[in-house]
Amino acid sequence: MINLNSKQGGHLMIHIVSDSSTLYSPAQAAAAGFHCVPLSVCVNDETYRDYDEITPRAMADACRKGAKVSSSQPAVGEKTELYSHLLENPDDTVLDITIADGLSGTYATACMARDLSEDPGRITVFNSRALGGPQRLMVETAVRMRNAGHSLEEILAVLLKMAESDVSTVTVSDLHFLADGGRIPKGLAAVGSMLRVLPTVVRREDGQSLDTLAVSRTWKGAFGKVAAAFDKKGMDASNVIYILHADCEENAAKARSWFAARYPDSEIVVLDLCPMFMVHGGPGCLALETVKKHEKAAESRLSARIRRFCLPS
Repeated sequence: MINLNSKQGGHLMIHIVSDSSTLYSPAQAAAAGFHCVPLSVCVNDETYRDYDEITPRAMADACRKGAKVSSSQPAVGEKTELYSHLLENPDDTVLDITIADGLSGTYATACMARDLSEDPGRITVFNSRALGGPQRLMVETAVRMRNAGHSLEEILAVLLKMAESDVSTVTVSDLHFLADGGRIPKGLAAVGSMLRVLPTVVRREDGQSLDTLAVSRTWKGAFGKVAAAFDKKGMDASNVIYILHADCEENAAKARSWFAARYPDSEIVVLDLCPMFMVHGGPGCLALETVKKHEKAAESRLSARIRRFCLPS
């Protein structure tokens, strides 16, 4: 459990909240120093919370068996209750880093919960404009900065810079999941499946929706199109590459090998997608994402002052 009344660097706690789009379970998030409110999936009219009640493998199996699936964001009441609990200390604050507004209703839900809270001025809801790996790194960066004694304003400034560097793509092997989610017409999905193509969609700059990036015949072709999008955004050694797969470890391994050869100086992280993502991408989909890390931002303010006064001029 997280110590709700602990002090960080002489400052009262900034409680960091996010959702399972970060690919953390609630237990893993607690160990990492933040609070995760799971997103939910409906499988044949039964509702399950990401990680707590359904695993990625179980979700993939259900999808392959033809189960009727959908997703939902946390309830307003659940968020309101969490905020109230976290703000029992009158000097503490909450920073809720949500999945991109427009791709989920989670941001709107968090804003409603904030407005319904007794002291909404102590709650900041940050629209990450991201999902998956980039959102995960934003949360991890916020936790490190919080622990190093940085202010809420300093954390938000870094998160905004990170959001500007994010590129998020998803390549799917079964077009019917995109069609069921309203992303493409069902007729196009049927034709595309017959042609055995791999469409890749990319998150728009404003994070509100997805655009078609490319249609490829092979995974290698899809990797090349994604890399071109990465390069256009200013890819360099400070970028972390996320390879997130929906029960397709073999394709994830191919992607890791391809991107490691293309970007030998970049860190690569491979993770399972959470059940919620499979509702929209289906088993076999591969999310390829990148975002710039800001390691120096996590340096404590005391350390920065010491360095400033101790380094020779």
